[in-house]
Amino acid sequence: MKHRRRALLALLTVGLLTSCSGGGTALDGSSQAGAIAENDHARVRDEYWVAMPPLSNKTGKPLTVVDAKIVHVPAGLRITGYRVDTAVEGYLMGTSPVAPTDEVRTGPVRVAAHDQSDQYYEARVKVTGAVHGDLTDCRFTYRQGSTTHQQDIGCDTRIRLDKPL
Repeated sequence: MKHRRRALLALLTVGLLTSCSGGGTALDGSSQAGAIAENDHARVRDEYWVAMPPLSNKTGKPLTVVDAKIVHVPAGLRITGYRVDTAVEGYLMGTSPVAPTDEVRTGPVRVAAHDQSDQYYEARVKVTGAVHGDLTDCRFTYRQGSTTHQQDIGCDTRIRLDKPL
């Protein structure tokens, strides 16, 4: 009985290790390489949607993005949620104010092989005080086939408080 439990535990461990890989490379983050989105007119208690990089699949296999987050959030900013938005008139890099009527749409985003999705993730960011740094490093979790990957893509959004009058 003891050997069966060990064997089962070993099989479960191997299954978990093969189904989740940290070093994904399928997403192409080159479209925003070196770009910094800026908003230097923020006020404490303001909330903004911050666009994350467009989802572009550089492989020959389709994938499904199941989660996204901004890894580094500086003092003075707080992420209060994420949503998936659709680029109706093209992808808009940067920030946009949160409106009371904004819908929060979540869910997976499917990206065909060698294609860019018209959907992208946005982070809802609240200004809580003086901002000491940029929002950087976007982490995406996606499934491709039966394997789940995580991939970090460079992103940089600078939000600063408006100068007092």
